[in-house]
Amino acid sequence: MSGRATVLGNISANLRRGGGAVHGASHPAEVVPAAETGSTPVPIPQDLLVERFSAELTAIAGRVHRPGTTGEAIAAVTAVCREHGASRVLSWASEWIGLPGLDGGLAASGIAVDQGWLPDGDDRIDRLAALERVRVGITGAFAGIAESGSIAVVSGAGRSRLASLLAPVHIAVLRADHIYPSLTAFFTAHADIAEEGSNLVLITGPSRTADIEMTLTRGVHGPGEVHVVVLGEGVR
Repeated sequence: MSGRATVLGNISANLRRGGGAVHGASHPAEVVPAAETGSTPVPIPQDLLVERFSAELTAIAGRVHRPGTTGEAIAAVTAVCREHGASRVLSWASEWIGLPGLDGGLAASGIAVDQGWLPDGDDRIDRLAALERVRVGITGAFAGIAESGSIAVVSGAGRSRLASLLAPVHIAVLRADHIYPSLTAFFTAHADIAEEGSNLVLITGPSRTADIEMTLTRGVHGPGEVHVVVLGEGVR
């Protein structure tokens, strides 16, 4: 068995024992077993959660970027924008993305930031039509789920839902210490998640749909391409 397969196998074995919350990048996560087992929590190092998350997201056609510095993280985001010829992006307000200097990096690359505001009344339709031409959306991610490669995106003031739903390409910025072993672990740690914003969306890779002949098509009901930039300890 390869080293990678061994690592992922160990993570899977740990996850089957239960779910738990990540307490920070400098501390291993704990997998908390079901109450009736009475067994001792099994620690899962953060780097293994990142590895599992990356493997699962990649397996469903998502793309993971793991920069080592803030500059590399900004470069990863701008590279995706340039790849798609984006001169304008739909983006959350910078304080909700958690990547200092991103707006400046985008501006230096000639990329304008639109926060996706929508007016009331008749102008709303025209504004939506204009936003439909934007190719790339950028958001933060409240959390990642290792067992499925999913991200939890919470919208609200300064965090437009359009950034993750309307543009064909979605870039999400996720802190490594916000990755949880399982969905159960995430909801256990955030029982009050409904108070964090106006809307919670769990995104598992690009949007996919299939017709009656099971022909799979991506990007029909949402972004056809999902990138997650995972920020480790070296990115502040």
